[in-house]
Formats: sequence, structure tokens, C-alpha cells
Amino acid sequence: MYITIYLILILTLLTSVVQCQGGGGKGGGGGGGGGHADSSGSGKGSCFTRECTLTEKIITSCAIMGLLGLIIWRLWACYRRYTGGRPSQMNTDFIRENSLENHNYKKDPFETGVWSFRYCQYGKWHGPYRLLTYFDRSLGEMVGEGTDDVGNFTFDGIFSSKNLRLALTQKYKEGTSDPKQNLGHTSTIQLTWNSNNNQFEGKWYVQTKKYSGDDKFELKFEESLVHLLEEKTEC
Repeated sequence: MYITIYLILILTLLTSVVQCQGGGGKGGGGGGGGGHADSSGSGKGSCFTRECTLTEKIITSCAIMGLLGLIIWRLWACYRRYTGGRPSQMNTDFIRENSLENHNYKKDPFETGVWSFRYCQYGKWHGPYRLLTYFDRSLGEMVGEGTDDVGNFTFDGIFSSKNLRLALTQKYKEGTSDPKQNLGHTSTIQLTWNSNNNQFEGKWYVQTKKYSGDDKFELKFEESLVHLLEEKTEC
């Protein structure tokens, strides 16, 4: 849409320049063969008045600025398409970073059970949504599944009990929930533990052929698997 507007603007400006250049007309003598022709109006259609020359310069400058604006916009769009929706680090590198400021905790926060999460997109928060998770401390891996307003999904990830970092890959099942938002795509989520808020906080990243973006993500523990099983066994 922006490209079309820019092209229309440039064509309009160039048309104005052409009309200005053709406005001189022929300048002839008052009589017949006895008078001499005005050299500034010899029929070549040149733009000879001061006002017309100034207008031509202004319009030409605007056309050049419009073309430069189009080029810059296209370069920026290509840059955002290539870099947008991509984390600056791989998940394996992310969890290796130390987070000493977040080490104020009473116990290891990686607990198997029900967690809730919410994410920010298009300027507003979505959720919270419940997520069933399992943490394998021996392998430093995590799996989970759940449903949000986009669709059904599965989680798998890696974490560091030393650095209190969690990196997830969220895979949506295509054809569930919102067909416009659910492309069967994969999200990357990188989180660090915030002991003040008692939750993991960070960002999600998505890059597909149709969409790229990133924003805030929060993950909070709700109840342990042991407590959940006790509830199910009670009469």
C-alpha cells in the first residue's frame, strides 16, 4: 500500500514538471515577416519564468525525496523481515548466561506441575493460560502442553538450575482455535527467573513467511503435580 502511494506521488510530481516545461508556448513577433522572433519563446517549450523555474526545482526535489523515502522504507522493511522475530542468542547459549541478580530464591523453581503464562501482543496482554509441564533435572529438559487463544500447542525446552534460565520452543497444532493466527508455526521463548515477582519473565519470538514479531512473556507456577494427583484421587 505504501509503495503504491509513493509511486502515485512521484508520478504526480513528474507530471507537474512536464506541464511546467511545456507552458512557455510560442512567442512570435507582432507582425508578419518584418518582426523578429522572441528567442526565449522559440517553441521549444522551455520553462523560462522565475516562478516556473522555482516550481520545477521544488517539485524535482520532492520527487527525489519521495524516491529516497521509498528506497529507505523498502530497505527497513527487508531488515525487519530478516531480523524481526529472532532472538539474539540460540537457546543453548541463552541458558548458559549467569543471572546473579535473580538468585534470591528459597528453592529450585523448576517444578513439575501446572503453570500459567501470559504474553503481550498488539499492545495488550493475552491470558493467563494453564500449562501442564514436566521438568527433568537430570537432563535439564522440559516438556509441556496446553491451549491458548491461538491454538493447541506443545512445549519442549532446556533450562539451567544454576543460572535460573529457561528456553522453550512452542509448536502450534495447525487447524486448532484461530485459523488466522495459528499457522502451525513455532515460537521461541527465552525467560529468566525474577525472584521479586516469583515468576519467569522474558520474551517470545516468531518469524514466519507471513509474520514476524516479539514481545513480553511471563510464566508462573500454580500447583505441583503431587497436589494435582491428590485432588484426583479424593472422593
